[in-house]
Amino acid sequence: MSTPTNTTTASEHTAQSSLHGWRRWWLWLILALVIAGATVAFVLLVVSGSEDPPILSNGDFETGDLTGWSTESWGNGEWLIYEDGTTPPEPWASDMSSSEFNVPDPPQGQYAAVTVHTYKGARFLYRDIEVTGPWVLHATAFYQSPLLEISDRPDFGSFSGTTWNAEGTNQQFRIDLIDPEAEIHSVAASDVYATVFGTQAGDPRSDGPTSVAIDLSPWEGQTIRLRATQVDTAGALYAGIDDVRLERSD
Repeated sequence: MSTPTNTTTASEHTAQSSLHGWRRWWLWLILALVIAGATVAFVLLVVSGSEDPPILSNGDFETGDLTGWSTESWGNGEWLIYEDGTTPPEPWASDMSSSEFNVPDPPQGQYAAVTVHTYKGARFLYRDIEVTGPWVLHATAFYQSPLLEISDRPDFGSFSGTTWNAEGTNQQFRIDLIDPEAEIHSVAASDVYATVFGTQAGDPRSDGPTSVAIDLSPWEGQTIRLRATQVDTAGALYAGIDDVRLERSD
């Protein structure tokens, strides 16, 4: 008895070859899609790393308040948000009629931050910044000292709990980068990383708006504190800040 044999016709062989060909084609297509997807994901990762950082929340004060910022004050007065450079944000916010509130309108947008007071004091506005990349910090600063010349003092006075004392004339406005762990009023060299803006004796009694910037790359991977300080002991000094933002350094 003979053993049966299987035979494949030419048409069946062609169909099988075609089927194998389609399978190989689909496998190559799937592999190409996987590679393309991985490539796109890598490119998006690289591109996202080069984009500008997230907006510094309320760096331009356009919420109409100080959300995202902290304040501390000694003596009289405080940091507030204003809209009109000739209208104090609070009715009481002018030292006297001869030194009326008269600052530039907000340099950017509808709102900016400004110090207001009716007597001497030291006022601090600050926020912490996590330096997650090679960012440059930008801000706009301005001030008006209607009656008195700007003084040149290395400190903001002496502080003890809620008590503040300042001997002599101290009329100054500074924006610094400081150690977040430092006392908010510290001017110690170990606590102050850099001064972004600072008035000095002989400066005009009114200035700004002035754009300032500082490269934050020396503190990449760290958290730093941005501090704006205004002190006056003998007459009005209105200081303002606006448009605080981060941009990637090129």
